[in-house]
Amino acid sequence: MRRNIPSLGALLAFSTVAKHESVTAAAHELSLTASAVSRQIALLEEQLGVALFSRVRQRVILTRAGRVYSANIAQTLDKLERQTLEIMAHEGEGRVLEIAALPTVSAQWLIPRLGDFNREHPGITINVHARTSRFLFNEASIDGALYFGSDSWPGAKTEYLFDEVLLPVGSPRVASELKSMEAAEIVRQPLLHLMTRPDAWREWSSAAGATHINIMRGARFEVQSMLIAAACAGQGVALLPRFLIDDLLDSGALRVLSDLSVQSPGAYYFAYPEDKSNEVALTRFRLWLTGTKSGLSHPGV
Repeated sequence: MRRNIPSLGALLAFSTVAKHESVTAAAHELSLTASAVSRQIALLEEQLGVALFSRVRQRVILTRAGRVYSANIAQTLDKLERQTLEIMAHEGEGRVLEIAALPTVSAQWLIPRLGDFNREHPGITINVHARTSRFLFNEASIDGALYFGSDSWPGAKTEYLFDEVLLPVGSPRVASELKSMEAAEIVRQPLLHLMTRPDAWREWSSAAGATHINIMRGARFEVQSMLIAAACAGQGVALLPRFLIDDLLDSGALRVLSDLSVQSPGAYYFAYPEDKSNEVALTRFRLWLTGTKSGLSHPGV
């Protein structure tokens, strides 16, 4: 029985036009003529018996049916491309995992350790994606995500990795300009804040007994790597987890200004789709990541 499946060329043309809402832009991306793309769309609409676009002067706008179909086809094409690249990369052998992680955590902690995993599991390739917010696994071609927050993720299983323990740090110049290492002196310096940890300095100063100083002043940064860069550049003092700055502390680029630490509310977790919990490659990566087999120490302490 012949499958009622449109041609790949028609689906690519439709998905690309839907992305740009422009036949001309789609034609440029696909290296086709605009008339060829229009023919593909017309043939697809004829086969489906459904209008996918409304034509308004020089623009094409997705109909309601077109929006639904576009979302589904985009996922299907992404999955097909991923499976194709996987076969090409391993010549039919091995497995590729798509792992999402916070940008700074992936660059400073995960990626430097992946060499150990690669040596232990040479048939598994880890592709790392930068993600700063949660997403639905059934709408993304992602096998797992290393994230910070609570232990709940809709439609996914989560496993605890480690806590986030923050220490006040500054550049050597900032450290040398301090009159003392007392908490009251530290919080009088320009304070650097992470937007996703708005209460960190308030909690640290409260634990230190330095509650009489306005600690909400100072610059704010969206991701940890920006905060680290600002601290290294001598722009002020920052509260940072040691596991992200070990190398900078070893090199002297940053110095710990006080041993008093505070623990962030929340922790680092690894989330993965419930329906992939028994996949061999993902299980091996998950066990390695959680330290069950790799013997990794908890970097939050």
